[in-house]
Amino acid sequence: MQGFLNATRSPLRSFLKLSLLPPLNIVWMLIVGMIFKTTMGWLAWVALIFLYLLSVAPVANLLARGLEIYPPVDIGVCKKADAMVLLGAGRPRSSPELEGYQPTPLSLERIRYTALLHRQCEVPILVAGGGKRPESEVMVRVLKNDYNVDVTWIETQSTSTRQNARNSQKLLSKELRGKKLPGKEQVVVVLITHAWHMPRSVLSFERVGFKVIPAPMSFASKEITWQKGTYWIPRVRNLRVSELALHEYLGLIWYRLTNR
Repeated sequence: MQGFLNATRSPLRSFLKLSLLPPLNIVWMLIVGMIFKTTMGWLAWVALIFLYLLSVAPVANLLARGLEIYPPVDIGVCKKADAMVLLGAGRPRSSPELEGYQPTPLSLERIRYTALLHRQCEVPILVAGGGKRPESEVMVRVLKNDYNVDVTWIETQSTSTRQNARNSQKLLSKELRGKKLPGKEQVVVVLITHAWHMPRSVLSFERVGFKVIPAPMSFASKEITWQKGTYWIPRVRNLRVSELALHEYLGLIWYRLTNR
């Protein structure tokens, strides 16, 4: 019975989360506004305004900038860590032009930066990410085949950032037990993920006992001139940045409310 409840809870939670984020929340507002035209017709106009704002560069940039609070990592500090932790970024996908399943574009960005950072810092790597087809296994294969980088630890069970942190803590505390120097109790990790994903990642990893060295990459926010007319033309890529940012804000609120 408990297994059935767990199986049904996850799809429901995913649906509720998607309903709070664009574009589905905009669709819901449009539907309600069209059905109840006499009393809530204004909601359709709100939805269109909301869609426009999230699709323009100044708004998307502002949302991303609020999350990208960590600067690029200091290589000298990076070299003092016990491990580098690379977080997955979505389920692997089948590519007709390539054999087997491949990482998502976001995961490929993280993989590339991990390979570069590993050569500079020379710190062993842990790759975290599970699912039906564990994304960590796919990422490890790409790191080895495309960048000739070996991975020391693989975590294949987690399906969320919070689980990434918990499972990584269990794995590294076991592997590094007895290897810590006197007076150095915490495991120090270089955490690699996108800049907009870093605040929630740092929060998750610190709460399980890690000392975190953030290594953000692929910053989405840029220095732009608000007065430039072309920046106010709606584009799909801006809507994607807004969606990612709002997802992170929603996650941070949820973590705070549940004290996770």
